[in-house]
Amino acid sequence: MLNRCFHCAEAVPEGSNFVLSFEGSPRNFCCPGCVAVADTIISQGLGDYYRFRTAPAAKASLIPEQLQSQTSYDNDEVLSDLSAKIDGLQQIELSITGMSCAACAWLIEKQLKQHPAIAKVSVNSGTSRCVVSWDPAQAKLSDLLQKISKLGYQASPFITDSEEHSYQSEMRAYLRRLAVSGIMSMQVMMLAFGLYFGDYTGIEQQYEGYLRWVSLLLTLPVMIYAAAPFSKSAWRALQSRQLNMDVPIVLALYYTFLASTYATISHSGEVYFESVCMFVFLLQLGKFFEFRARKQARDATSNLLKIMPVTAWLWDGEQATATSARRLQAGDLILVKAGETIPADGVIQSGSSSVDESMLTGEYRAVARQTGDTVLAGSVNHDGVLIVAVNKGLTQSRLGQIISLQQQTLHQKPQLLEKTDKIARFFVQRLLVVATGTFAIWYFYVDADRAFWVTLSVLVATCPCALSLATPTAITCALARLNRKGILIKNQQVLEFLPNLTKVFFDKTGTLTHGKFSVRQLDLPPSNFSESQVLDLIANIEAYSEHPIAKAFADYRQSQQALSEVRLQIGAGISAIWHYQQQPLLVRVGNAAFCEVTADANWQVFCTIDDQHVASIALADEIRPEISQLMPQLQALGISFGILTGDSSNQANDIASQFGIESLHKSCTPEDKVQFIQQAVDSGDIVLMVGDGINDSPSFHAAHVSVALDSGTDLSKNQADVVLLHNDLSMLAELIAGAQLAKKVVRQNLLWAVGYNLVIIPLAVCGFVSPYVAVIGMSFSSLLVVSNSLRLLKA
Repeated sequence: MLNRCFHCAEAVPEGSNFVLSFEGSPRNFCCPGCVAVADTIISQGLGDYYRFRTAPAAKASLIPEQLQSQTSYDNDEVLSDLSAKIDGLQQIELSITGMSCAACAWLIEKQLKQHPAIAKVSVNSGTSRCVVSWDPAQAKLSDLLQKISKLGYQASPFITDSEEHSYQSEMRAYLRRLAVSGIMSMQVMMLAFGLYFGDYTGIEQQYEGYLRWVSLLLTLPVMIYAAAPFSKSAWRALQSRQLNMDVPIVLALYYTFLASTYATISHSGEVYFESVCMFVFLLQLGKFFEFRARKQARDATSNLLKIMPVTAWLWDGEQATATSARRLQAGDLILVKAGETIPADGVIQSGSSSVDESMLTGEYRAVARQTGDTVLAGSVNHDGVLIVAVNKGLTQSRLGQIISLQQQTLHQKPQLLEKTDKIARFFVQRLLVVATGTFAIWYFYVDADRAFWVTLSVLVATCPCALSLATPTAITCALARLNRKGILIKNQQVLEFLPNLTKVFFDKTGTLTHGKFSVRQLDLPPSNFSESQVLDLIANIEAYSEHPIAKAFADYRQSQQALSEVRLQIGAGISAIWHYQQQPLLVRVGNAAFCEVTADANWQVFCTIDDQHVASIALADEIRPEISQLMPQLQALGISFGILTGDSSNQANDIASQFGIESLHKSCTPEDKVQFIQQAVDSGDIVLMVGDGINDSPSFHAAHVSVALDSGTDLSKNQADVVLLHNDLSMLAELIAGAQLAKKVVRQNLLWAVGYNLVIIPLAVCGFVSPYVAVIGMSFSSLLVVSNSLRLLKA
């Protein structure tokens, strides 16, 4: 039976002897990190965590004290950028990784509340965030972060941008307007029942007047506050001499409200206050659902500012001082420790390391960097300590240029005019002409007493409620349907582009492939060692390295090999003494120069044992299995596809050959990708771009539709129109099918809304439609449109 770690539930390696007693029984652990975290939890009297948790914890690790402390956050400038001073206490929001269930939130809260400096702490397991208020005179921020770290979680300041604050403020405004219109609608509707039944059973004039006046007072907050966004939108449109959909909506609202107010004051005619309130409530409800869908789409992606580090270490030649990364300038010397993100473009003055530039290039293979080499902001320093001379601050860095390029391509992105906008402009103009003409004809030629009410019937009956709901309700339901399937739509315009799609461009690494290295081919020159022996030996040695390539061999480890004197040479390889059959053998694993063998472009990793060449290994990214299913589906839809990749290896050629992809462009910069997409757009193609890295983000704005995988970088997910939450490219076909169905439903809704108005307008103009019937007709038309849209949720 497989022995599992008591803390993280991972397999306990053979020969491991990490044991801790809990509730009178010995508990086994997989590593010293997990046993140390468990000991901390139990010794603090928080053992209930293990009794009530619903999921295993994340695997812990022994973190060096200098990384655990995170003292750079204690700098006054940095702390002021990250937190707020409220009632004499410092308040900060933290992002916590490693949380798996509600018990994790309970554990963190209990641990932090034991600290005397902390006045308040709230942990949200759903968002993996924690809000802490503490007295900075009693404890530093690094002390709190270290306390969380000892529990096996990693905490760092969560940075919100101005856009998120704007979203939160707007959400509260939507809820307030929705509450006002909803509550008042219920109250006025109850009064309306009394007036309706009074018309048939009789009601004294004084009571009728009382009910009308109360209804008027209850409707005032709806018109003044809840309907304010529509009024402001209509006013702005009129100021710019345009007619948008809000113009007839506001006209009908105020016409009905003023007519009802006149009827209340003059004790004549009918009142329709309940129709006004309900109309505003339904419109606000639709707007709120649309806004919440956009908010959900935004929350599903990571904060753009997380890409760059918050702090940097200024180096004066002897010691490092923490400062805000935003304040770095050209000429500054900075210290970059192992595992940290480089905060600015610069040149290495001393030190060497391997650097992960996947955030910028999209390629996961780390590159060696040494004195005199250029490093880029946003890349991660793997295993060395670097002194870097800054030559470009954040805004002028390569990352800043990419973001600037995104803004330029954003303005070049083709815009599709909504069909409802075209119909609305045509309809609104004609509706106002018809209403004006109706009033003039009835007032001067037919019956002046009925002119006002007939005109009101025309406006109410033909109010573009159904027309205004036709597209938003269908799109909202389509978004919900696709979201249930793991497809998050962030820009509703894609539902218009997708049915007419003609070309799809894919990034390679991390998109068509998993973005993780694997052994593609192994060549064994004649030796005394078998293939399984060699791979097992390499896996044992690579276990000492955190390099991405090392993870390609993890699955080949079969046993524990006796190794000593393990040495890592940055950017070259790793060596060790292998005690094989009581003989010490020098083993090298790395590039050709490190292993002292003849270089060959077809092989990336070599292995020698006592200077004998025993293995040549070719690495590859594993192709996503769903690609073989997706490509024929796209071909069946008449969609062509191509690859735009920053990689220069032969794997891109192999993928193109395997799936019949004729358009292949390798070694592409972000500018190159934008250029190729722009060429396709200029030739008349409707283009979709699928990617996962920062280098794909500019091309996202150049394409009509952009799609990112949830495993992609924060920036790509922020900029993409669509995020595939399940990292399954076969969902592209589902996305296109969903867009086609949504387009069909929108077309049906528009056909009904326009058809209804073409029938009802002549009847209303001729005086055959009373205001009561007009309200019923308007409500039925809107209900039919909404019901038809709801079918999308069942598809």
